[in-house]
Amino acid sequence: MFVGLSNIKKIVNGKSKLVYWAVVPAVMLGIALLFFQTYSLVTGKSFRDFDFHIGKLWHTENAAKELKKSQTVIMPKPNLVGPSLLDQSSSLIDNLKKQVISALPAKRTTLQPADNIEVKANSTYAKELFNLTLIDNVNISSLIQSKQLQKYYAKIESDYLINPDMLPKEGKWYVGISFTPTLNYRTFSYDASQVAGMAQDDEHVYTFGLTETSRNQTDKPITSYTIGIDVGRILNDKISVFSGLHYANYGEQILVRTADLKNPNYETAKFMGTCPLYERFDPQNRENNIPYTNSYSFIEIPVGLNINLRSFEKSRLTMDLGLNFQKMDHVNALVYDFETDYYYWLNRKEEIFTKFGIGSEVGITLSQYVGERLELFINPQFKYTLNSTLKKPSPISQNQYATGLRIGFKQQLF
Repeated sequence: MFVGLSNIKKIVNGKSKLVYWAVVPAVMLGIALLFFQTYSLVTGKSFRDFDFHIGKLWHTENAAKELKKSQTVIMPKPNLVGPSLLDQSSSLIDNLKKQVISALPAKRTTLQPADNIEVKANSTYAKELFNLTLIDNVNISSLIQSKQLQKYYAKIESDYLINPDMLPKEGKWYVGISFTPTLNYRTFSYDASQVAGMAQDDEHVYTFGLTETSRNQTDKPITSYTIGIDVGRILNDKISVFSGLHYANYGEQILVRTADLKNPNYETAKFMGTCPLYERFDPQNRENNIPYTNSYSFIEIPVGLNINLRSFEKSRLTMDLGLNFQKMDHVNALVYDFETDYYYWLNRKEEIFTKFGIGSEVGITLSQYVGERLELFINPQFKYTLNSTLKKPSPISQNQYATGLRIGFKQQLF
């Protein structure tokens, strides 16, 4: 019985080696990104906010003042195979009694705490504390032959994480769900010819307002997510097509400060029919600067190809290439106006935002059958919008992009 159980374990370990070394690290990366996403949402901090100086990493308020000595009790490992276990059960317990008694302290001890106040420990002799003579000898043979343990062994033999005898049943169609923690940012540039009061000489730009360099130095990435339903059609052994319905979030974090209401320019400043709320950040007085997260949400319909790179017995590796047809659903963003030198809060109803657009995506998918028709997959991917988030009259051109680890399930159909 023990030999059969050992063979089953070897089969399961061999079959799941690919899953262990490929799926587990990627899933842990996705979970870590998801935990950081939650931390960033609660604290408002990003990667750049962490202090990685070696003094900071190893600083503690209270230095250690005591060293604890530990004693190790070395117990012999019982041999569960062979008849010698039944013959030596009594001597094993006697030997255990002697080693435990010899390892425990036989005298009263005194502890010296950090505040130099002497405290006497109320310890007792080991023989008084542990009366090992009350321990009865264990009948090992009756335990092994019990019906309850026999049923437990039978259950271990029948229940596997992935049945080695399972044969995947691949259908022509599949449906699934997926969730993707993402790290989001943008490209940023503007057309100097469209900005009043701005001049450009070769690579130098002269303006009294916000510059491209200052935005790239202060803006930061944000964490977000994509969630959706996936459908696909397998054409042949090498190529399949996929689509679905996803809800995706993009964005970036900018640095601003509250607008000065006493400034004479504030009374006449208008953009897209709204009044300014914020102005450019102050590089001299950083205490007044405020981080603000711009968020753009889209309903996406992906269409693309899965190209089979490598097939295994119960898993496969594919490359994904596709396009995303996007419809803007929600906006919470501050838009900078060069003429008035202020930031304005705008939503999706404003015509300055691109309502419909196209994005691209590329990635690698590793899928593993965990049932006859059920696949678990992980998909490191990169997504990039091909159109600018803002359109005229804004001279700013910015394209959103995201990197993430998509995790989900596929159910094979007919």
